[in-house]
Amino acid sequence: MGYTGGRRMAPRRSVRRPRDGRKDVAGPSEPAGGRGLAPVCYTSPEFYALEVERIFRREWLCLGRADEVAAPGDYLTLDLLGEPLIMVRDATGVVRVLSAICRHRGMLVASGAGHARTFVCPYHSWTYALDGRLLGAPEMSHTPQFDAAGCRLPTVRSEVWEGFVFVNFDSAARPLGPALAPLAALVRNYDLAAMKTVRSVPFEMECGWNWKLMCENFMEPYHHIGTHRKSLEPLMPARLSVTLDLDGPFSVVHMHYRAREEPADPEGWGVPSLPLIERLAPEEQRRATLLHVYPIGLITLLPDHMEFYRVCPEGHVRIRLEKLICVPPETPSRATFDHEVRQLIEGFLKIRDEDVAICRAVQRGLASRFAERGQLSHLEKAIGQFARYLEARIGTGKARVHGSKAGPPGTSRGSMPS
Repeated sequence: MGYTGGRRMAPRRSVRRPRDGRKDVAGPSEPAGGRGLAPVCYTSPEFYALEVERIFRREWLCLGRADEVAAPGDYLTLDLLGEPLIMVRDATGVVRVLSAICRHRGMLVASGAGHARTFVCPYHSWTYALDGRLLGAPEMSHTPQFDAAGCRLPTVRSEVWEGFVFVNFDSAARPLGPALAPLAALVRNYDLAAMKTVRSVPFEMECGWNWKLMCENFMEPYHHIGTHRKSLEPLMPARLSVTLDLDGPFSVVHMHYRAREEPADPEGWGVPSLPLIERLAPEEQRRATLLHVYPIGLITLLPDHMEFYRVCPEGHVRIRLEKLICVPPETPSRATFDHEVRQLIEGFLKIRDEDVAICRAVQRGLASRFAERGQLSHLEKAIGQFARYLEARIGTGKARVHGSKAGPPGTSRGSMPS
């Protein structure tokens, strides 16, 4: 049963129609009692290679926030799927994503973050404009076949949605904006595009678990009962969460606050420490909302601020993580702002450490020959939605797992696509 506006209501069923023309492999929205992905999907290098080919190189990937490069010349370098990239705001104010690889002999033309008028390769001083054009290449005028006008840093296709920068390595992919239109309408009151990134919290640790495990753990409040029984469960009881049925490449979960005068931990994560966002409706001020923009966009909307996980898969059992804290533009001017943000981050780190321990242990368990597709609770509905998205893009087939032939997805160990 879902929880809506204080009343118990029967869950709605709706048909999710993929916008890319592919058939929905599961039809209606995921019912309670479904099963998750097969363990092999989290432990196999071969399966990860298929994900790179069929998902990461074809889908829109959330790279960061446009305000991380706020002024012309501001840039930030990132590695995504082994590709060194530069997110930069060019001289005209347009946010671009460029390859960081010099067209001469493969040297990186930029690293870290900063401000620049041009990108100069430290190897042989080839110089590029902020839009990628080659401006200078010493002594190359003596090479008759060299085409300076046709030489530039490759541009990766990008879109800015609600202040988030997405990239797609597939030049033929459909635009992102129309697919996220229902989500944009849902989050309109938060004015995400205007929010400012004020803090970054990198995970300075080995994140040795599969990227999908990260996404699933983020989206299901069911584990509040166990993992966060003393931190989040007293504030946001799992049983009060609601997973929406919406049409698009995303999942949405509302986590309602427990009705009480004072929170169990007044300084814990999720307890508003900043002024509430005035534009929010009363029901929005009484909940936290989790957004999963497939495949790797993880966003938390709270009554006073927004948080975003920068998720960079680096292999079948390794990811790189960073949490960005974003607030309305007027909030940082408060005299108490620095103290309030420190309190917010301290609360987050407690939750983070609880989740890290769980993700590491689950990844280890999924490698066992006794691991199987788990029976999902109705509170894990978002996991079923995500599984259908993945299955529609990866496909199904058979493979050998742990020395025995694996059956189709309904069997215990699962399948490998052909």
